[in-house]
Amino acid sequence: MPGLVGIISKNAIDKQLLDRMVRAIKHEEFYHTDQYINRNFGIGRVHLGIFNPESQPIFNEDKSLCIFMDGKIYDYEEQLNKLKRKGYKFNNEIDPKFCLHSYEEYGTDFIKGLNGSFILLIYNIKSGKVIIANDRYGLKVHYYAINDGILLFAPEAKAILQDETFEEKLNNEAVAEFFAFGEFWGDKTFFKRIKVLTPASILTYDGEDLSIEKYWEFKYEPDYNKSEDEFVDELVKTFKKAVELRMEDKLRYGVSLSGGLDSRGVVAAINENKRKDVLTFSFGPLDCDEVKIAKNVSDVAETRFKAIEITPEMIMSNAEQEVWLTEGRDYIGVSYIYPIHKIIRDYADVVFDGFALDLTLGGSYLNRAKVNCKNEKLLFNILSKKRLFQEKELYKLFTSNYYNKIKEVPVKSFRNEFNKIKADHPGNKSDQFSLSTHVAWIPIGYVLLRDEIEIISPTADNNFIDIILKIPPELRLNHYIYRKFLKKLSPELAKIPYDKTMVGADAPLLFWSLGSTYMFGKELLKKKLYNFSKGRITLSNKRSYVNFDEWFRTNENWQIFFKDLLLNENDKSKKYFNQDYIEQLFQEQTKGERNNSIKLLYLASFKIFLDTFV
Repeated sequence: MPGLVGIISKNAIDKQLLDRMVRAIKHEEFYHTDQYINRNFGIGRVHLGIFNPESQPIFNEDKSLCIFMDGKIYDYEEQLNKLKRKGYKFNNEIDPKFCLHSYEEYGTDFIKGLNGSFILLIYNIKSGKVIIANDRYGLKVHYYAINDGILLFAPEAKAILQDETFEEKLNNEAVAEFFAFGEFWGDKTFFKRIKVLTPASILTYDGEDLSIEKYWEFKYEPDYNKSEDEFVDELVKTFKKAVELRMEDKLRYGVSLSGGLDSRGVVAAINENKRKDVLTFSFGPLDCDEVKIAKNVSDVAETRFKAIEITPEMIMSNAEQEVWLTEGRDYIGVSYIYPIHKIIRDYADVVFDGFALDLTLGGSYLNRAKVNCKNEKLLFNILSKKRLFQEKELYKLFTSNYYNKIKEVPVKSFRNEFNKIKADHPGNKSDQFSLSTHVAWIPIGYVLLRDEIEIISPTADNNFIDIILKIPPELRLNHYIYRKFLKKLSPELAKIPYDKTMVGADAPLLFWSLGSTYMFGKELLKKKLYNFSKGRITLSNKRSYVNFDEWFRTNENWQIFFKDLLLNENDKSKKYFNQDYIEQLFQEQTKGERNNSIKLLYLASFKIFLDTFV
């Protein structure tokens, strides 16, 4: 994935190592590269040539500082003019130059006000000190490690592993979290010594000491004095501006549309005069609800539209590539993303994404029990029930020796993250917990997209998020204010059914509830009919992009692929897993006795990771 790779050392830099690190992330011939090296500092920038395509590094006037940057920032004209009045020179008003002079004037404080998605590095040539900073949400995933006093960093861990002196071990805590929660929390990776630069971080390194400052965090501070209409008006105005700012460059724009509300909201905020030039696209079985709803949205908004079919073969043939690109931090169920965006690259330079809006504004992880929770102990118990593998299942999954190594990790990790959240209201604490764990992990999915195109997330606009963080949990619950927001943004698009309920997004909450109940009952009836007929009657689930449960039961090629992958007696995973339990999960799934499909996909992902990296 494009980004910054580098080496910082008190000793001489190994140029060949830097070259290997650059090659490790240069996956396509069309990538652009910049490199700079002096005795103690070597950095490479690999990029798509879309945002800030000018050659880097960029130096200040006396050549004492230089900057590398990947990404894009917005809405800084006022700050730029202040710097000009103070005498700073700008031959061209590009993002890195603005950041470099802002650092000269304000130090690292300027980073707190940057609005966009970015990773930047500023190097003091005289002192040898470096700062590396990312955006509030960590949208440009990067890793770092210290090896024998040398700082190594890159957008993919495999670049750091190019250092032949780097001894790496499997991170058992990460393995435990991956199977307990389906994701990594904090700065963990599968590699014990390689860490993720967490969101809103400023890393400082002087050749000896490394420190990381967290400059921002998701924190709801509800304003109960503001009316619903005032919130809605501010949200609509700010979101439209966020989208408008992100369409100022002369580029080809696209929107990845689903049957949900987040991407629809992005389309609704695009100026009607610009929509005809925007490509909206969706993917999945061409007759699934997601694609049908997306096409409906596109027709009403009058955008161009493209549907891309997802097949089981697409996922199987790209599974190894997905694990290689993400180093196992995401599961192979999303491996269709990579080939889809290779196709979309022919039509768009930049794709809009609805990053986490259903959670931040829609309260999709909230329910009445969480909002009305009486104490933290009860909330802890409610939240901790959400697991990929429950504790008794982990006991069966792992060998006894390995289970004894990791058995305390899930509860310890959960409690550590839960205790970090300081919020008075249980609804806010619940959402902040999800934001600091799940949402902080989400950007790993962008690795598959950014290998081909640039991603923009107007739903992560700083000003927009700042308004959301003032909204009380009672208004976020059940998408209450979200639906008002969407209806004001575009009444026409709000009338289109929502995939979770199959009734209009503007419909009364009672209809939403009835719709959800109906959809759940419909799928349950299909499953019971399948079981009752012993597999002779299969009514396809056509709701979503993929149907792993059904493919495991009915697709012979899918069954063979995963049987070979999961039940291989000679693979490296025997050190970790109880093969008999994996076979039990597989048999239960293929016979339709239980839906273990996601668990099997996670197991397959980890097995590929072991074969690839361990």
